[in-house]
Amino acid sequence: MHTIDPKLDDDALILKYATETGEFIEEEFDLVVLSVGMEISPQVVQLAENIGLDLNEDNFCSTEPFHPVNASLDGIFVCGAFQGPKDIPQSIMEASAAACASSMTLSESRGTEIQTKIIPDEIDVAEMAPRIGVFVCNCGINIGGVVDVPAVAEYAKTLPNVVFTDENLFTCSQDTQEKIKKVIHENNINRVVVAACSPTTHEALFQDSLEESGLNKYLFEMANIRNQDSWVHRDDPEAATEKAKDLVRMAAARASLLEPLRAKTITVNKRALVIGGGVAGMTAALGVADQGFDVVLIEKNPQLGGLARELTETIEGADIQEHLSDLVARVEQHDRIQALTESLIVGFGGFKGNFTTEIMVGPGMYERKIDHGVTILATGADEYKPTEYLYGQDDGVMTQIELDKRLYERGADDLNRVIMIQCVGSRNEENPNCSRICCQSAIKNAIQIKEQNPETDVYVLYRDIRTYGLMERYYREARRLGVIFFRFEKEHPPLVEHGENGLTVRFKDHVLRGKSRRQPTSWPSAQACAHRKTKNWPPL
Repeated sequence: MHTIDPKLDDDALILKYATETGEFIEEEFDLVVLSVGMEISPQVVQLAENIGLDLNEDNFCSTEPFHPVNASLDGIFVCGAFQGPKDIPQSIMEASAAACASSMTLSESRGTEIQTKIIPDEIDVAEMAPRIGVFVCNCGINIGGVVDVPAVAEYAKTLPNVVFTDENLFTCSQDTQEKIKKVIHENNINRVVVAACSPTTHEALFQDSLEESGLNKYLFEMANIRNQDSWVHRDDPEAATEKAKDLVRMAAARASLLEPLRAKTITVNKRALVIGGGVAGMTAALGVADQGFDVVLIEKNPQLGGLARELTETIEGADIQEHLSDLVARVEQHDRIQALTESLIVGFGGFKGNFTTEIMVGPGMYERKIDHGVTILATGADEYKPTEYLYGQDDGVMTQIELDKRLYERGADDLNRVIMIQCVGSRNEENPNCSRICCQSAIKNAIQIKEQNPETDVYVLYRDIRTYGLMERYYREARRLGVIFFRFEKEHPPLVEHGENGLTVRFKDHVLRGKSRRQPTSWPSAQACAHRKTKNWPPL
């Protein structure tokens, strides 16, 4: 996009931009929404400085690649956008990791500050006629902005077995909970109906109040007049009010038939089974074991480590093999972790808190049963092995992982020209997903090549560059070092050919609006890469 200008004669906006074909376009819009980046507020920066946390050059919290939720001070953990730009799912994952790290730190204190709630003896309602109390929630404007709450409360008074009705601004508030307990005792109520929001989120809260009043918690019924009424009928308040009355009438009718129930208490096996002995599995096993629980870790291969055994360094330069060796040593030496390699699952059964998994272990494949309370699946993934771009047909075409190992073992001094093709085997009908790691893998290897041999020509053919978050700085660094990026369309993928002089990659150049070709002396990375020693190259 080039510019946004206000239209002189009205409130419209004029957008001016050029297309990929070079055509200049002007369009008129009523509203323009800007997609902006993330930055840390000055107040958060000041907070970090006050408690002595290290920040990076962009003022996000500084963390290490292998410990992304650990701040620079022991005992302080970070998650979400304070650590770097990210989306909601990744923020939630990091929040879980930070909670686990906190639990590991506090494991020795677990249970020492628990206070036991004193529950009064349960009132026997077997011989009592139903006496129902109905509490209708206003919920601010969520319900009261659509439904006539006073009218619903008045209607509830007319229902059979209802001896008390009330309307509340927020029925879930602590003040209202105390009020409900008081009303139950004063009016000898033995059934309770709350007309409010979703029982999924609030039923347990109201059931606790019943127990604290001496009633069985299952003598409770909830009418969802928010999600199932006010939210879906906000344009018709009159009909929404009538529907709310119907929902309350049905809830009261059901409440009159409720009988006390007894919850069954079962023991929980405090042992975890972790399936998969890669980095994720070992990290999960240590996270559980360091909280004081026994763990059985099973891995199908003879050695722990998974795919990480094939990797060298992260894009930040952290040593993967060193971290992997440390993980393996900690797992094998931990007194609460039993690691079983060359193990296959052959049977599984049980229920939450009490599972039994049957496995075959070792070269002799002897059978073993493991009882456990939780299961963690960390089975990982394999690198896609291409059938495209002559992979497997020409030893000069390799994947990014193979390229990474080649650079680690042999360096880039003998490379004159390298071309990388992105999104091989992905973002198509068979595999529509983006792995999120291919772009940074290509950029990491491209930077390494240019740093080891600045004279090497490096080209990256891509559909979209997705260096999310702080990875964007490495894309800029690759550009600075001279890595050339060409975009191609899904409908016009590159073509890799083998000729007399080696490998040739043909593609459509969006800038020149025509076909171009590059003839790598080394690898097209397939994530294709090709190694060829040829001297006389045709002009580009």
